[in-house]
Amino acid sequence: MKEVMETFGDQEEKLVMFREIMNDFRTERTDIVGVVGRVKELFKGHTNLIEGFNFFLPKGYEITVDKHQPPPETLEFIRLVKERDESVYRRFMDVIFRYQREHMDLIKLCREVGALFSEDYPDLFVKFIRFLPPT
Repeated sequence: MKEVMETFGDQEEKLVMFREIMNDFRTERTDIVGVVGRVKELFKGHTNLIEGFNFFLPKGYEITVDKHQPPPETLEFIRLVKERDESVYRRFMDVIFRYQREHMDLIKLCREVGALFSEDYPDLFVKFIRFLPPT
């Protein structure tokens, strides 16, 4: 529950929905199949939540996770960059691909993305920083 609250802390409706799903199961208003279907939809794009939830499910009811699908927040950020400036978007994607391909360290990644966004799009750099793992 802690991880769900951390992930959806600013989205009260999702927290309420999760509590309702769990309450419906506890009071037998839904079965395990219903819970799995509803949780799968609620947690879509949040692999960490799905994997954590799978731990509590009976064998055979686990939710499959597509490891290659980026979370919705990531796709939304990329869309925002593209909408702002097509040229910056292409250079940003080039930096990201080089980061993955060359195993660039986070400091170099931040410098390159910062240089790309800092002058005209500082808000994008702030949003980008939120995607980085804690150091």
